[in-house]
Amino acid sequence: MRTKPIDKSNGKPPSFGLRAVAATLLLAGSTLTLAGPGHADHGGKGPGAGFEPGRELSHAVRRLDLTDAQEDAIRSLFEANREDLLANREASRELREELAALMREDTLDQDALAELAAREGELAEERVLLGGTLASEVLAELDDAQRDELAAMRAEREERRRARFSARQDRDN
Repeated sequence: MRTKPIDKSNGKPPSFGLRAVAATLLLAGSTLTLAGPGHADHGGKGPGAGFEPGRELSHAVRRLDLTDAQEDAIRSLFEANREDLLANREASRELREELAALMREDTLDQDALAELAAREGELAEERVLLGGTLASEVLAELDDAQRDELAAMRAEREERRRARFSARQDRDN
């Protein structure tokens, strides 16, 4: 196990930049939010309150004019993936707690940090695969007009996101 002592001259470990990058990556790890049509709303406040896997996709799909058969098929897809997505989210939360504990130590255990980074990479890969597969399966249940409408909704949302980001940039400058 490699460790580096804190450099008492400035109070920061020699690899402070590495720690900062690792902390940022782990703490900013995205969690795919997926829930089936008809799920309960947030209900609470703060991070993770009312978490439902697939929420974004679910909200968009519910705005489409779905047949009863499509609704049933899509609801089943969300339910089939729910446990895996929630387990991934919980594992990510535990990993962030481990990182926070590691960052409070007086010495940096680079091996432990590397292990946490590798585990976060695995969890991120799993989230992408789960979410991408689910999205593909949902899209397969839609007809061409519904897929086009969903794409238009996505483009509108992206434009609103860009406008909010631009407004924040203008305000902060």
